[in-house]
Amino acid sequence: MKRKMLIFMIILLVSFLILSSRRKDITVPDVTNPPALEEINQPLENEKEDEKQESVNEISKRNLSPIPVEKEEIYQVVLYFADNDLTNTYRIRKEVKARRENQLPKAALEAWIRGPEHEELTGIIPADVIIEYVEDINGIAHVSFSRDIQNSNLGFSGELIFAEQVAMIMQQFGFNKTQILIEGRVSERLFGSLYIGDPIAANDPESYLWVNEKKTDQFVLQNVAFRIYEPSLYAKVKDRIVVRGLARVFEGTIQYEFEDGHFILDKGFVTATEGAPGWGEFEIIIELDEVTNYSGRVILYEESAKDGSRLHELQIPVNVRD
Repeated sequence: MKRKMLIFMIILLVSFLILSSRRKDITVPDVTNPPALEEINQPLENEKEDEKQESVNEISKRNLSPIPVEKEEIYQVVLYFADNDLTNTYRIRKEVKARRENQLPKAALEAWIRGPEHEELTGIIPADVIIEYVEDINGIAHVSFSRDIQNSNLGFSGELIFAEQVAMIMQQFGFNKTQILIEGRVSERLFGSLYIGDPIAANDPESYLWVNEKKTDQFVLQNVAFRIYEPSLYAKVKDRIVVRGLARVFEGTIQYEFEDGHFILDKGFVTATEGAPGWGEFEIIIELDEVTNYSGRVILYEESAKDGSRLHELQIPVNVRD
């Protein structure tokens, strides 16, 4: 009996030892000292940081990608230029480049400043003048020029041509009136006498010939302000000189002189039948004295309203003979 009891006790002890060794392999959380919240969340925060870094890398890749550039398109516009004598204005078609259609008004004016390629036409604005912007304000084109435009010396007729051509170029883009600005500001005068305090109205485009319709006028001599029918160059005259032609000058006032290379023999002024911008007819009669057999010249000019200087001077040589 005692032997059986001893065997039972040995079996019980062995079983207890086996069970104790297995329990040591199992990690039991220490509820009296739980892990910090930061330690529990650490893996999740690391994952978020990795995701954030991936997003930054994606953005960087996108920023490094080339920005798409708008392609320039070719458009056809109508420009206005005067002939070489600045007597008439003609229309021409011109191809210009622009990225968007609303940039066409500025592109057209820039092409106008660069001047025409046609040999019978000329530009009147210096190439260093800049078109700063063109803006639509209540249906009126506001065109801002750089201050360099004020250095242009165009004379009264040239000033009118300038205003006319700017307004006509803008007309094709739906602007019946154009306000000229200097560095973004409205000024009362430009070039000394051209009033630009109010918008300039455009004319009817059909009143201008295309350059291929241009005809050669039969004048013996002409420039921007004068067209002379007579006398012919180096004509032989006696008793008097008759100068007949057309003039486009301020208030139709034509100044003239007759001189022999040493002395002014006659001077004065006449008024044409119409003032600029129209062409008025005029006639000058210069009575000669009894002195003959010399060469002289009639000088026509327009007097500047700004400083009194001579504008558009035209010389007509003649020979006084018996």
